[in-house]
Amino acid sequence: MPVFAITGYLSWSAASALAGCEHGNEIAVLDSEFLRVVTLNMAHGRKDARNQMLLNEETIRNNLRQLGGLLDRADADVIALQEADAASAWSGKFNHVDFLSETTIYKCSSHGVHASNRMYDFGTALMSKHPFQGSFAHSFKPSKPTTTKGFTVAALDWNPGNDLPEPLRVKFISIHLDFSRRSVRRSQIDEVVSVLSKIDGPMILMGDFNTDWQSEDSSLKYLAEHLGLSVFEPHADGFSTYGDKGARLDWILISPALEFRTYAVYPDVVSDHYAVAAELVLDDKS
Repeated sequence: MPVFAITGYLSWSAASALAGCEHGNEIAVLDSEFLRVVTLNMAHGRKDARNQMLLNEETIRNNLRQLGGLLDRADADVIALQEADAASAWSGKFNHVDFLSETTIYKCSSHGVHASNRMYDFGTALMSKHPFQGSFAHSFKPSKPTTTKGFTVAALDWNPGNDLPEPLRVKFISIHLDFSRRSVRRSQIDEVVSVLSKIDGPMILMGDFNTDWQSEDSSLKYLAEHLGLSVFEPHADGFSTYGDKGARLDWILISPALEFRTYAVYPDVVSDHYAVAAELVLDDKS
């Protein structure tokens, strides 16, 4: 049963996330002073190859083992993944999220599949060492000719240092926006705002936004303003996550109740995107 309620969002786009956890479903309360999170576009397990359809299953499994090794070294509380495949003909015919659950320290997952046809089933996912609460997925309105995108939501309880009378239920979101058209991204962001504005409490929104902060009409800036979220040093150099031109497409956005303790982009080549990691603390002014 979900532990937080969402009302009034578009019914055609709502879906249950495929959740699993070897540890059962007992509610865990995190008591660390900070939350460590990572976001990464998995690129369907192809690493830096041109297309996953040109790779055999064992190559994709080896790519995912390298990717999983990076995630294990990050030792995060929550991992957000995009272009995360269920069993798909174009990427080895096995579920990539299940494979990572089996081969990494992150035994709990919530996987939202947003795009499906005879060649593929893929979407966004969240992974953790701890059982999630109240997970669900939201698929955006179809955006042909590009594949459908969306986001996955799940929660963990956090009581930093056991200093609070009641734990905070923190919502984690893994999101992927359209890469081709600003108009589609803006429409998708309107859906994000419609759904997430109905969720109470702190949230951490992570993923591949396919846009930066620099332009005056930045869709990312528009999203942050409408949800009251903040990002880490949006104009700073050194945080590019994609391509030779240094595009910063992958971001972590946080609620006012939280603040950044650390922020880094990992240089490891396990995808055509770089992983982004942050440590977050409770804002003592909130």
